[in-house]
Amino acid sequence: MSVDLKTIKACKKGKRKAIERLYKDCAGWMLGIVRRYEYDRNEAMSIVNTAMMAVVNSLPSFDETRVESIEAWIKTILIRKVIDYQRAKEREAQVIELNSDHEALSHTDSTDQLSRLNDLKMLINSLPTKTRTVFNLYAIEGYKHREIAELLGISEGTSKWHLNEARTKLQEKLEQSELVDKNMSI
Repeated sequence: MSVDLKTIKACKKGKRKAIERLYKDCAGWMLGIVRRYEYDRNEAMSIVNTAMMAVVNSLPSFDETRVESIEAWIKTILIRKVIDYQRAKEREAQVIELNSDHEALSHTDSTDQLSRLNDLKMLINSLPTKTRTVFNLYAIEGYKHREIAELLGISEGTSKWHLNEARTKLQEKLEQSELVDKNMSI
């Protein structure tokens, strides 16, 4: 790729022709990278377009003296957008799965099972705030401890401790609620 300083300066000023030139210079190799992660060409192009918008919006913070590193800078933004897309796709799949599970529950004797699901949500909500946040980020959102630590401004070890604490407390509360159910059925 050969993006010159003149194009970057013009892009920073919002010149449409320069932005189009940057897009034409980069879109091909960007699509090649994205296709390693996303098979569907339309989805891949959508990711490229989202990344290019992020590049254009972030250009004011790009140091023009480092023009030789712009490809690496754009690639970093692109990979982050691919990861964001994959996370969103995973969350969407989980929501669809939960919805289909919910529909399956509603077609069976779901009152008891739905009640248990609500109880589980209440148990999670009863955890201390930071412990609940770490649990949700890790177990539901799929973040890694390193990412959680960066997001919350804590160490990875502290993130792991909060996850372990959440699991321990949830297990204890689940065991207590099962004992109550056994006592009630006697």
